Amino acid sequence: MPPELDSQDLSKARTFFQYGNDAATKSNFAYAIDMYKQACKLAPDNIPFRQALRSVQRRKFGNEPSKVGRLVGMTNKPLHMKARSARGKQNYTTCLEILEDAFTNNPWDVTAAREGAEAAEMMEQYTLAQWYLESVQSEAAKDAEFHRHAAHVHELCESWPKAIAAWETVKKLDPHDDEANRKINGLSASATIKRAKYEDAIEDKKVEPSETAEDVRTRLEQMKAEKLTPEERLHKEIQKDPKQVWPYIELAEIFRKRSQFEHAEKILGAGIKAVPRDSMLMQNYAEVQMIRLKRAHDALAKRVEDDPTDVTSKSKLEQIARMLLDYEIKEYRRRIALSPEDHKLHYELGRCLARDGKHAEAIGEFQVAKGSPNLKVPALLQAGLSFEADGRGKLAERTYQEALKAIEPEDVENFNAIHYQLGRVNESLGNMEAAEEHYNEVASNDYTYRDVAQRLRNLN
Repeated sequence: MPPELDSQDLSKARTFFQYGNDAATKSNFAYAIDMYKQACKLAPDNIPFRQALRSVQRRKFGNEPSKVGRLVGMTNKPLHMKARSARGKQNYTTCLEILEDAFTNNPWDVTAAREGAEAAEMMEQYTLAQWYLESVQSEAAKDAEFHRHAAHVHELCESWPKAIAAWETVKKLDPHDDEANRKINGLSASATIKRAKYEDAIEDKKVEPSETAEDVRTRLEQMKAEKLTPEERLHKEIQKDPKQVWPYIELAEIFRKRSQFEHAEKILGAGIKAVPRDSMLMQNYAEVQMIRLKRAHDALAKRVEDDPTDVTSKSKLEQIARMLLDYEIKEYRRRIALSPEDHKLHYELGRCLARDGKHAEAIGEFQVAKGSPNLKVPALLQAGLSFEADGRGKLAERTYQEALKAIEPEDVENFNAIHYQLGRVNESLGNMEAAEEHYNEVASNDYTYRDVAQRLRNLN
């Protein structure tokens, strides 16, 4: 087990945690991650600290696992080995620190989560081990060995329904697993026994000879708390101190994972009412609102696609699209006011403004966004598109040429996109020879790219 924290270390950890919260609200992800790591280093078994860290690590990727680079697996492999070595030497907290570097590269790293769960188990921090595995469960849905591991940890936590569900998944993935049925039966019996003991204790209030009335009350309260679901525990935290921000966010996250966005919105709305203008609550609330609008938009778009004559759905789709765009523009402006140096926010606002036809404003945002090395090429490409839409062909050409100089040799996708746009803009300016050269660059990579083959035929 980790050594018990003294009050000074706990105070420092909370200070780092607060610094991380402040940075996260401003979308300063690098600093937020660093501060949360410092808090976790001082309090390695503190789950809310790790939840906050993982949340901001994922926000760095827009909460999209698909945005993690394909080569990250190779980058993280040495970190996995280093963490495993630290665990083998019983340096469990060091193991967890190393793994957080892996999670910074890929916040959905299943191997790192399993290593973290192993270390937490060795520390006898079973709830932490359970959290590690649950945090990546969706990424390991078809991995029977992962679910066996999860079932073992759930059993350690005496989370019988979760352990049973994990073994049920193993049965589906590996029908020849003889152990699964035996474990399910055993766990069902354990759950029944525990429930019976709990009900007897509550009903009879049996007292050990050495126990005082206060001891009995404490023991029964603990037993009640054990029986609470995560939602019930978080509701109790909110009732105990409505000014605490983290229970609202965690509770809303539970509902978001279940796609119960209306419940998540109500919880976050209550949080904003209790703690007005808290940036983290407002950001989470806005994200839920945008998800709800996007889901409504996608459902209507599908309906219109299935029946193009549905005038009512078309009208509603236009209204929802307008509402969503207005909401996104307003939200990105709010975030930029808090964190004007965040290039990603400027880029996203520029995309929204361009979709709204406000190309002059969009260009300004893209020109700020290109200050980020990671966003330079896409920002220049988008700025070029807005210059074109604004009827400024010469400026569009200059912008595309600047983007072309900045792309990496292996970036075929942007190479094709930029050359194609340069072909289009030169064609519109009457420079047919230059247009043909750019189209040929695209055709040599992908002759089926958009309408490049037809354009080359037209030029010839």
